[in-house]
Amino acid sequence: MVTRESELLRILGALAQEFPQLEWVALVDDDGLMIACHPASPPVSQDRIVGMTAAQVLTSRRLAEEMEAGKLRYVTVMGSAAQILIVALDRRHFLTLGMAPQVQSQGAFGPLSRWVPELLRTLRMRFSAT
Repeated sequence: MVTRESELLRILGALAQEFPQLEWVALVDDDGLMIACHPASPPVSQDRIVGMTAAQVLTSRRLAEEMEAGKLRYVTVMGSAAQILIVALDRRHFLTLGMAPQVQSQGAFGPLSRWVPELLRTLRMRFSAT
């Protein structure tokens, strides 16, 4: 049986296949809940992924508002050991990618443009329980 979770995990797994040195890709909602994550046990705990996503989204939304930059589209955080790319899928859902620091984050937008529409369709689909 296909469930929303299984379909989201399939899409995240396919997206992950397109990124070199990807540590995780996670779907997080604006309530701070993990909807889906690939791999299931990322090297960074899921609680930390959700926490840093929520903190960055709040901070970045505020900054975009103060600078009159429009709606938040994405945020990148670059550290010496890793980088995080957070993409606003819609007002309520965020895709978080943890990558090695040498990966060009701009290169993520090609694969994202292929998989985000399918991800959004899946989030909007109604699945019946049987």
